[in-house]
Amino acid sequence: MRYIYCHPLFDERKCAHRFSYQLTKTFEENNLQLERFDYQGTGEAQGKFCDVTMESLRDNLQEIVGQDKVCIIGTRFGATVAFDLCCRDTVDVDKLVMIEPVINGRSYAEYLFRKQHLKDMMTGNGSNFSQEDGCINLEGFKTNAVFIEQIRRINLFEMQSQIRVKSVFIMQISASGKVCSEYGLFAGDFRKNSIPACIEVFNLPAFWERIPDGDYTAANERILEWCR
Repeated sequence: MRYIYCHPLFDERKCAHRFSYQLTKTFEENNLQLERFDYQGTGEAQGKFCDVTMESLRDNLQEIVGQDKVCIIGTRFGATVAFDLCCRDTVDVDKLVMIEPVINGRSYAEYLFRKQHLKDMMTGNGSNFSQEDGCINLEGFKTNAVFIEQIRRINLFEMQSQIRVKSVFIMQISASGKVCSEYGLFAGDFRKNSIPACIEVFNLPAFWERIPDGDYTAANERILEWCR
């Protein structure tokens, strides 16, 4: 069994780096390897982010997975990309771990634009987004209009009947300790489709929104337990 980690996009990738590093160390301490990789145009990978699309993200993950039996762990939009790949016939995914997954793409896109608008106001750039060659600046990433529209169209509820995976685990991060209705319904729909699904809530900082100074040992150990 191989274990593969899909990181978030935009600023969430940078903020979630500490969490993914701690998760990798947890796997190593248990003699397992968690493979982390960069999509094209992100991190140290070749290419330009302005060329990123849902197809390129899915193809990047498909290339890493190959024909092997895998457990995929995804955070935020990384979980969404992993889910998208699991809807294809080309992979053998045993377990899918989704950490705060993006289920509604339209809400996620609005969230990204609100963050960019606030940054523009703070830096004195006004409320307009800089556009060049049909691209828009989102958190310092030159993002093409096709990808933005693809994000807006994402609705994982509508794709659930297509997914091919043996079990799903959903991790929610919440100070209240209560399962949000969206994730609760999401897990319930998996079970209706005869796919075992578990959802757990952890009272932790939202590590994808800002670089945290937290201890994620309990959460990481739970993810490891799910993957085994």
